[in-house]
Amino acid sequence: MIEASLVPGANVSAIAREAGMAASQLFGWRRKALKGDTANRRANEGGLGFVEIATTAAQIEIEVGGMIIRAGADIGQDQLVKIIRAVKTA
Repeated sequence: MIEASLVPGANVSAIAREAGMAASQLFGWRRKALKGDTANRRANEGGLGFVEIATTAAQIEIEVGGMIIRAGADIGQDQLVKIIRAVKTA
């Protein structure tokens, strides 16, 4: 949308309406895009757009009897108890 709004003669309000957003939001995005420093402009020469950000899940770490158990933070309590018991009996 930002790239389309930067085309000479583009109707920014119409582009925003078609996207179902407030024209003021698109004008703000345009202003930020145009205000960017020279390095940002060079980086965006291929076009403006959004970048997908990948996040990693949180991890917990427990030390039991000299052994370290690492598990995702979303592990269930029952599963974790079984693992700890297995480590203690090993």
